[in-house]
Amino acid sequence: MSVPQRLLRNQRLRNLIPPRVKAAFAENRVRLVRTSRRSELRNVYHGCVHKTGSQWIRKVLADPEVYRVTGLRTYAYAPRLPDASKNRGYRGLRFEASFPQHTIVSPLYIHFDSFVAIPKPVPWRAFFVSRDPRDIVVSWYFSAARSHPTRSNSSLQQTRNQLVSLGEEEGLIFTIRRLKDYGLFDALRSWMDAGQEGVLLVRYEDLIGVDADRWWEQLLEHCDVTLGPGERRALLARYSFQKLSGREPGDEDPASKLRQGIAGD
Repeated sequence: MSVPQRLLRNQRLRNLIPPRVKAAFAENRVRLVRTSRRSELRNVYHGCVHKTGSQWIRKVLADPEVYRVTGLRTYAYAPRLPDASKNRGYRGLRFEASFPQHTIVSPLYIHFDSFVAIPKPVPWRAFFVSRDPRDIVVSWYFSAARSHPTRSNSSLQQTRNQLVSLGEEEGLIFTIRRLKDYGLFDALRSWMDAGQEGVLLVRYEDLIGVDADRWWEQLLEHCDVTLGPGERRALLARYSFQKLSGREPGDEDPASKLRQGIAGD
């Protein structure tokens, strides 16, 4: 069995694991790791919209090496949401209480106004990952039409059936309208003029581009993750597109959640 085939099989097996179990594993696997320092930050918030590499970035931040130098473990809110709150759109998502302290809340799909309203113990930091909305549309389309697991998700299965029946061009138009109605484009715009102290704006394109190491250095430093150049590069190498997919960036697999690993599609 080739490396891509083995990785694809492993991905399919992981898709069978309930999201709540995945989140619990990611959050608690670091508990046995001995920390070399503890960050003074009470929380770090990873703001984003869908299809901006959010799960990839969460994996990087959940790595034991990040915990070792910060004492901050990742926290996923989505699996804990009541069913009634899961389809409210970006503006409808509100948090009345603060998140657990000493955590990296990742990912946080949220409008900037809703983020501002979250009670936040100080000190804290946040960053928001943006992406060209055209790439978001294409990524969402292929995910909904082909690659995202539909197990126990009748709504997504219904959407997939619609997309298959429409064809690619009409399917992309459907996607634009769906994301607009869900508030994704408004949420993306809301962060662009945020200008709040403690919030760093980064582009997904930069995090995977030719100067990715420099941008990741800035992002990790902002989050008080103190790693040397070699440690940082080793961390990122563990979650590279090639490592996770078994393919080179640009080698497309439309049926994979890691479709091609490049920007500008």
